[in-house]
Amino acid sequence: MNIVIKSKNDLNQIESACNKAVEETAITVMNKLHDCIDEQYYKDPGFYPNLYQRTNEFFNHVTYDMLASNKAQIYVDVEGMHYKNNFSPWQVVKWASESKHGADYYKTDTESFWTVFIDWCNKNLMDLLKNNLRKQGFKIH
Repeated sequence: MNIVIKSKNDLNQIESACNKAVEETAITVMNKLHDCIDEQYYKDPGFYPNLYQRTNEFFNHVTYDMLASNKAQIYVDVEGMHYKNNFSPWQVVKWASESKHGADYYKTDTESFWTVFIDWCNKNLMDLLKNNLRKQGFKIH
């Protein structure tokens, strides 16, 4: 693809299309992180929380931000998480990433949400971004 940039407007249009592709990719990746947390953690077949009712704080605080032009981050917003029992949001996320439910002694054999998510990203992220760039009109091989 040969692109001739004749004006600042041409450059702005290319940047805008790239930003749109990156944001669409970030949304898809964020949704995959939601799925991994739900399947690997909330629906963990090795753990049945009969002592409490889930608040979904962890699940509800997965988000993404556009950091700058063509850059996004997908993360768990631990600053926005609040537990009535004063659990540390950082500790909850750390335990969940190790297939632990609320304490070291509630560890299951279910593969962690984090491992499943990272494996998915390693296999799919580049193709996903390429497809979203194609949707914006770029020719990607």
